[in-house]
Amino acid sequence: MSLTNEHIQHRLTEKFGEVLTEFAESFGMLSFAAPKDHNLKVLQFLYDDAELKFTFLTDLTGVHYPDRKNEELAVVYHLHNFQDNVRLR
Repeated sequence: MSLTNEHIQHRLTEKFGEVLTEFAESFGMLSFAAPKDHNLKVLQFLYDDAELKFTFLTDLTGVHYPDRKNEELAVVYHLHNFQDNVRLR
């Protein structure tokens, strides 16, 4: 089975429910938002899951959104599944 963005989103929603938000696809790469207290749980799931296999952290970036009240700072993780050559943000 080919790993698609729809399948990744389904697995994440199945595991974390409505906790993950802002699912979007840009230039073929799926992205989503997670609350800061779920970051490590989501990253561990993406790493450990036998289907998803996101085992490589490509980039880690901090972002400042000065106009977002109580959400001024964010961390962006870029992950890569080498086996299926799929990237995730």
